[in-house]
Formats: sequence, C-alpha cells, structure tokens
Amino acid sequence: MFRFVICLLVACFPVSPLMACCMLPATYKGTISQNAHDAVIIHHGGREELVLRIDYKIIGESMPDNFAWVITVPNEPDEYAIADAKLFEDMFVLSEKLRPPRRIKSKPGFGGGLGGFAGEGVELGKRVQVGPYDIQPVRGVGANALTGLNVWLGEQGYPTEDPAHMEYFVENNFTFLCIKIAAPKGEKAVGDGGKIPPLHLSFASPKPYYPLRFSSRQGVFDVNLHVLTQRALNYRTSGRVLRQINWTNHDFIRNYKLHKARMPDSLKKVFAKSRFKVDRGVWFYNNIRGNQVNRDNAIARWTTDVFLNGLPRRKTAAVRLPNTKLAKVAEDE
Repeated sequence: MFRFVICLLVACFPVSPLMACCMLPATYKGTISQNAHDAVIIHHGGREELVLRIDYKIIGESMPDNFAWVITVPNEPDEYAIADAKLFEDMFVLSEKLRPPRRIKSKPGFGGGLGGFAGEGVELGKRVQVGPYDIQPVRGVGANALTGLNVWLGEQGYPTEDPAHMEYFVENNFTFLCIKIAAPKGEKAVGDGGKIPPLHLSFASPKPYYPLRFSSRQGVFDVNLHVLTQRALNYRTSGRVLRQINWTNHDFIRNYKLHKARMPDSLKKVFAKSRFKVDRGVWFYNNIRGNQVNRDNAIARWTTDVFLNGLPRRKTAAVRLPNTKLAKVAEDE
C-alpha cells in the first residue's frame, strides 16, 4: 500500500476555502494560483529523491503574512533539504540538448517504444523545519480517516476538504505533508509571487512519482519534469499519464544516457544529499514537459496520480544527439 504526505500550514491561522494545493489565510481577501511546476525526480530501487519548485501568484490589495503549500507523496519523507537555487536553470540548459536538430522530423505521439496521534483517524508524523519551510506530516488512518483529517484541518485553522478530493489518497494510505511558508525574517508579508526555494524530499516509492492529483483545484499550469532513473522509462505503458499532463515535447531524445561526470554542479549537489551518494555511473535522463495541465483533461477526473513506468528489459541503439557525442537510447525488445 502507498502512503501520502500532504504539506499543510501548521500555524493556527484561519485560511480561506480556496485551492487545495496552495492556501491563504481566511481573513485575506485575495487569490493564489500557480503558473508552473518544476521538478527533478531521481528514482532507483524503490527510492525517490524529489526536488520541487512552484511559481506562485497572489492577487489582492495587500500581501498576507503567510500561505501554505500542499504536497502528496507515497510515503512520509525521512530526509529534507533545500536544493541549489540554480538547479532548474541548469536542468533547462541540459534538457535543451535533448531537442533534435530542426532538419530531423520526429513522429508525434507515444510510438517508437523509447522508453504523535492528534485524534481519531489522524496520525501526525515528525515535524521538520528546513530553510523557510515548516513541515508537518499528517496521515489519515482507518475507517475514520476522512473525518479525522477534516477535524484536524479545522482545528489548525484550515478549510475542510471535500472527502471525494481526499479519497484516493486515504484509500492508498498516502501521507499529507503540511508546509507553512511565512514572510521572510524582518518582513511583514510574503511576496506577491515568484519561485520559492527548491524543496528536496527523500522517500520510498515503487515507481518514479510526481504529486499532481491534489492540485485539481489549482487552476491551469505548466509542468516540467526532469526524470533520472536506472531503468529506462517506458513511454508506451506510461502513455495514459503522459496524455493526462498534456505532454508536448514528443520530439525530444528519450532515455538519454547521462554520466554523473557530465551533470551540472547543482544536480551533483542533489545527489550528494541523496541516498544515491555512491556513484552509479550512467543514469537514464528524460525531460517531460506538460502544457496547460488541468485545462481539457481535468485532474479531478484522473483515477491515479503521476507514476511513470520503466522498461522491464532493454536493448540499446545509437542515436546522434545535437551538438553531442553518440548516446544510447533504450528501446523495447
């Protein structure tokens, strides 16, 4: 069974019944939304290192002194860190190497085969403070999980959630991580928007995972995922998930073999803080970009969250990358 972690605001401030992924104080007259999600996903042997960053926007007459960010994961993280602020700039540059020369025509679509107890029904994990984040894991347990979670949220000043919105996570034994993002020291209010420091989580997961399903009420946004795995990704069996996130960069080289020696320094720092400190040599690198997520294929209709599949077996074929040496790309046998 899976567990899920949700990031919630820990301070006892009332919050508005707005969107579930990001929340504002209830007394604040305004709205919060997200423009984009960026993530680095490193997965091997049932273990995941996930670095996330959101680009938020608050609209109101003045700015609040805090807001909350909600994240779901299959298991409660046992390690937290702040990643290098340059990480996603460096990963974008790296991902552009996967873009084929314009003279090469790529087939669109998915073909090609490249691949402490707080009350009844609630269990609290270990509270952690890292960088600007105050994190409280919350887990719904047993038959009273949905009721218990809403009682806990109300006691902490949060709006209660629609049980249907939480049902998938409770049934799959996820954990809710609650993250408070307060105004910087010496400031009275948070900024009106921008990119917050990348948050690094380490947790157990059977497959490469990215938390999106809980963002069903967060509006329309783009997603840019940088996925590094020891098994090549299977684009065929991951097709339904890719369609859900409106995958757009079909023509990028898939399962590019990336040696750690050629990784940007900011990514090497992520590995240095991870469970994969020991050099495993080459990793399969994929860049997956989703455009206008939650517009036509509404997240509320999804039956699962974003889990990617790996190839059970692989063989390699040489493919010439633009401005690089020959690389190997995994294919289905």
